[in-house]
Amino acid sequence: MRVPRGFSMLEILIVVSLLTALFGVGLSASSTLKNVIAARGARQVESLLLTASGKARNGTGGTSWGLYLSYDATTRKAASATVFSGTSYAARDASKDTVFPLDKSLRLSAVLLSGSGSSSGNDHEVVFSAFSGTTAQYGSLTVDTYDRSTTIDVSPSGTVARPTL
Repeated sequence: MRVPRGFSMLEILIVVSLLTALFGVGLSASSTLKNVIAARGARQVESLLLTASGKARNGTGGTSWGLYLSYDATTRKAASATVFSGTSYAARDASKDTVFPLDKSLRLSAVLLSGSGSSSGNDHEVVFSAFSGTTAQYGSLTVDTYDRSTTIDVSPSGTVARPTL
């Protein structure tokens, strides 16, 4: 009696088909995960802008509130964001700071928050006036995460445009 050795062509085709299907599902899941992370990064920056604006409009502490974005001016990689109380980050009440770490994949590719003045392209803060919520540092910032780019607009009246994600 003859004992068969090796695999038949049909068995090899089935295994290759199954591996291809598993690879396709894994690749799709990876792409979806990147999109979720990208959306989360832009929403986090938007949420922090809205937090600072809301605290200023509510008159929390009777002072202006702002958001300071800590990022490398060359690589544009964001490290953290700080919601602060005061007329500027330099003149803030540091005891009221709330620091939020930002996703390591997040880049601030364009930060143009200079208001009507000329921008150095390296703007780091937006300050909202107490009770009115207006700001002199209006403009836009572009958040890049992986292959997704989202622009968030801040108007002179202090409103923050929600990104379309």
